[in-house]
Amino acid sequence: MNLQNTDFKTLVQTAQVQGLSLNKDLPQPTRSILERADQAQRQLTTDELATICQVSGMDESLPGSLIHRSDQLVNQAREHLLKTQPHLVQPGGALHPQERAEACWRDCWNFLRVITYAVACNHSCFTNPSGMAALRELYKRMSVPIEGMNIALFQLKALALEEVSRSNDRQLIQDCFQHLQDELNKSAVKS
Repeated sequence: MNLQNTDFKTLVQTAQVQGLSLNKDLPQPTRSILERADQAQRQLTTDELATICQVSGMDESLPGSLIHRSDQLVNQAREHLLKTQPHLVQPGGALHPQERAEACWRDCWNFLRVITYAVACNHSCFTNPSGMAALRELYKRMSVPIEGMNIALFQLKALALEEVSRSNDRQLIQDCFQHLQDELNKSAVKS
């Protein structure tokens, strides 16, 4: 039993989405900023965003808008999910009791936070492969409803794109969400 608890704690500690701070294609100052922000599970500050965007060539307004709207976007995605899948939060549902639902919304917010890092860096492949494998295993063990997470992420992407008009910016956001969903839905079985 204790071995399982240790194993579970290890999974929790190693489950992480953000892999940009390990990407040697990015300059060291950018990787350091991302690592600090990610460890604190926070959005980039205005100065950090400016530094990263200056190097990546991204217009600060796109990731800045995502940062500014992140709470609103996650709340709207939550409302959509609960409207389309109300059984998830009812007794017996995968997001019941309330603590499980709150963990799901926190994960959605953190996914968007890391996607914002990726947008600032102009990199659509941003995940940590071993961290994502640990996250998938953690989700499996905790019976996280991946279908519901996919619906929420799909809605989050649609909402994030609403105020974006430039086609290359839209493509970057779509590619970031697609990369995350591909990683989240990877099967452990290789053929």
